[in-house]
Amino acid sequence: MIAAALSGGADSAAAAILLHDSGEKICGVTGHFSEENPGSLHMERALHICRYLGIEHHMLDVRKEFTTIKDYFCDEYLKGRTPNPCVICNRDIKFAVLLKMAMHLGADMVATGHYVRKGFEQGRYYVSRAREKNSQEYFLGLVPQEALKLSVFPLEEITKPGVRAILDSTTLVIPPRETSQDVCFIGQEGYVSFIRSYSDYQSKPGVILDVKGRVIGKHRGALHYTIGQRKGLGMGFGRKVYVLGVDMVHNTITVGDLWQWPHKGFVLKGVNYMKIPAVTRPTEAFVKVRYRQRAEKALIMPGEEGDLFVAYGRLFSPGQLAVVYDHDGAVLCAGIIDSPFDYPMDKIPDLDEAAV
Repeated sequence: MIAAALSGGADSAAAAILLHDSGEKICGVTGHFSEENPGSLHMERALHICRYLGIEHHMLDVRKEFTTIKDYFCDEYLKGRTPNPCVICNRDIKFAVLLKMAMHLGADMVATGHYVRKGFEQGRYYVSRAREKNSQEYFLGLVPQEALKLSVFPLEEITKPGVRAILDSTTLVIPPRETSQDVCFIGQEGYVSFIRSYSDYQSKPGVILDVKGRVIGKHRGALHYTIGQRKGLGMGFGRKVYVLGVDMVHNTITVGDLWQWPHKGFVLKGVNYMKIPAVTRPTEAFVKVRYRQRAEKALIMPGEEGDLFVAYGRLFSPGQLAVVYDHDGAVLCAGIIDSPFDYPMDKIPDLDEAAV
């Protein structure tokens, strides 16, 4: 039996319908993450989908476990880092706790409404880009092998219009925009408001610095800014400038031009390997450090204690997820950016170009 994860949104509903219509034996499972998630409307929709399909529906209570995601989210921001709560939730909650609960219900596998392809090569499971242009393999970069083995992704060849067509062929009523949302717990007021209420942290105005440390303006509070941010700086500079640094301890932000970004790479920690079992020598591949970003060429090198060194000259922020791809869009590995690492490029040995 396959347990279909149902959020009450369009994507997960379409995934369940595809499985059911293909003759698979399925049940529906919905995670209860917090008092407000899922909302009563989404909960009712998930139940209605199961009634429509004639399958059982189970609510799985993970509220206690989910508090770790909120704690992580706040802690990272208050350190001046950029957290990836959806990525950590996928690894620690959806493809761990919820998967285990589904197994206890008698399920053999778990299906989700992610737009992603699952592959298997040389004894290893991996995810890669799906047909949908907003493919979501980036968000599954930390899901381990044992969880991928037990996972099904019915939407790998389906686009969002295709999902709409599937739902329109049924009597289910799910509004077009009712798809899965990122950072489900922060609400419409944004992350700063959530952190204030969840942690009692109170942001206060501070100064804006240039790359030489000179004061050039004032800001609302360092918590409002992340590295790479260009809009919402609160003042005009006469040109495009970007946030190049966030110092929560001193409540300052540093801004400058893109060419003033000082770092040429970063240390990648907590590496999760997918299509490859390890990086043993300098390898050229493609790296994405934000979801809505094109993967860029980078050099991946083995580091100490399982870390990787990534030679990468574009903007990045500690705390972000960095996903390493091959030329076919398959995920080789992924990890969390920990700190800048400036590698002397003239000392790089010959490359292993197998991943290019």
